[in-house]
Amino acid sequence: MRSSRFLSSLLLTLLCAFSAHSQTPVAEIREQLGGPTLFIDGRPHSAFSTMTYRPQLSDYQELADIGIDLFCFSTSSDHPFYPFAADAWIGPEEYDYSQLDERARQVLEASPEAWLLPRVNVAAPGWWLDLHPEEVCVYSDGSNLELSRDYVQDQRAPSMASRLWRDSVKENLARMIDHIEAQDYGKRVIGYHIASGITEEWMYWGFQSNQLADYSKPGIAAFRNWLREKYRTDTVLQDVWGEPSATFATAEVPNATWRNRMDHGTFLNPIQSMRVVDYNLFLSDMVADCISEFARAVKEKTNGTKVVGAFYGYLLEIAWHHHAIPPSGHLAIDKLLRDPSLDFFSSPSSYGARPPGTGFSIFMSLTESFRRHGKLWMDENDYRGFLAKDAKPQHGYVETLDETLALHWRELGDVLTHGAGMWWFNMWGGWYSDPRLLEQMETMVELGKENLELDKDSTAEVAVVVDPLSPAYLGAMETLHSIGLLQYKETWAKFGAPFDLL
Repeated sequence: MRSSRFLSSLLLTLLCAFSAHSQTPVAEIREQLGGPTLFIDGRPHSAFSTMTYRPQLSDYQELADIGIDLFCFSTSSDHPFYPFAADAWIGPEEYDYSQLDERARQVLEASPEAWLLPRVNVAAPGWWLDLHPEEVCVYSDGSNLELSRDYVQDQRAPSMASRLWRDSVKENLARMIDHIEAQDYGKRVIGYHIASGITEEWMYWGFQSNQLADYSKPGIAAFRNWLREKYRTDTVLQDVWGEPSATFATAEVPNATWRNRMDHGTFLNPIQSMRVVDYNLFLSDMVADCISEFARAVKEKTNGTKVVGAFYGYLLEIAWHHHAIPPSGHLAIDKLLRDPSLDFFSSPSSYGARPPGTGFSIFMSLTESFRRHGKLWMDENDYRGFLAKDAKPQHGYVETLDETLALHWRELGDVLTHGAGMWWFNMWGGWYSDPRLLEQMETMVELGKENLELDKDSTAEVAVVVDPLSPAYLGAMETLHSIGLLQYKETWAKFGAPFDLL
C-alpha cells in the first residue's frame, strides 16, 4: 500500500514537472488538512470562482481585480439543451468552436493568468434527432416534446439510454478537447464541468414539466437489461413483480397510472408495485451511468490531468416537485461517490429559505458524504442581490446592498465551514458591479485563500443521515420527503449545533 502511494505521488510529481515545462496545467483534488482541496500544478487553490451565462469583458475585469482567478463559462461540445451557448456540432462532420474560442479568450483578455473551467452542455442537435428519431426520449403520453418552461420551447431530447447518443457525446467531447488543447488558451484550462438534463443539472427529461419518461426504444431496452442484471432469471422477476407473464424480453416501463399510484399512504407496496420501484432505481442508475461514462471519457482523453465534475444529488431540494424525488434521476449518489473519474459535484444553495434575517444557507445534497469520499463540493452561489433586476421572487431577490451583503456573508460561512469551493454566479451579468459589494467580495476571496491553511475536519455534533434509495419506494405524489426534508432543513439550520449531512 505504501509502495502504491509512493508511486502515485512520484507520478504526480513527474506530471507536474511536465506541466511546468509544457505549460499544460495538471489539476486534481487532493486531501489536505482533513478535506478535499483543488490543486493546480501542485499548488492548493480555494476553488473560489465565477460563472456567467452572459460573458462581458467589464464583468471579468472587475472580478479579476478583486482576486478571482478561476472562471467558468457556458459552452457545448455538441448542442446545449438550453440557449446559453451556441451549437458546436452544426452538421454531420461539421463543427464550429468559434464561440468557445471567443469566450475563453475574453476571460484571458481581462485576466491573462486566469484558469478556465468551462461548463460543457451535452444534448443532441435537431438535425441529429431528425436522422435518429428512434433515439428521442418519449413520454408516457406518447409525445416526444419537452414542454415549454424556463428558456425551453417544446423541444426534443435524446434518450439517455441511447448507445448511439452516448457514443456521439464521447466523440464530440474528445474532439472539443483536441481543439482546446491546440489553442493558445488550452494551457489555462484545468477541467470540465459536464452538464445535461433539466436545467443542466442532470434531472431527467420531463421532470419540471410533469412529464414521465422514458418510453423510447432505447429506454425500454435498457430497462430490460437492467432487470436481467438484477434478477437473473424470469422466474425471480415474475415472483418479485407478482406477474406470472413477466419476462426480460417483454417487460415494459410502467405506465403513468402505475407510476402515479400510492399503495399505503405515501408508500408503494413492493409486493404490488415493485415494477415502479425498479423503474425509479433504474432511471437514476441510467443518469449516473451517463455522468460516469462521459467523465471517464474526459479523464482518458486528458490523461487524468483535468478535474471533472457534475451537478447531482439534490435530495434535500427537489422534494418540493409535483412528482417529487422518485423520477428525478438523482437517487444513485452512492454510485457516483465511488467513481474515480469524478472530482467535484455541485448544486446551488437551497432556494427554500433565502431571505436575510429569517432564512439560512444550506446545500442541496449530502455534502459530508461527498467530502468523505474525496469529492470537492462546489457551491453555485446564485443569490439574487440588489443588482439582479431580472430575478424572480422565488429565487430570493433582495433590494438593498445591505441585504445583498448579508446573504453573501451568510453563504460564505456555509462554504468555509464545510470546506467547499464556490462560484459566484453572475448569471446575466452586472450582478456584482458595485464598488461597495466588490470590496466585500475581495475580502471573501482572501478568506477563501486563508481557509486553505485551516483544518477541515468536521466538528459536527449531529449527523443527519438520508437514505438516497428510499425515495424509490414512495409514490409519485408523496409528501413524506417534502415534510421530512424540506421542512426539517430549517430546524437543522437553526438549532444551534453543527451538523453533517450524510
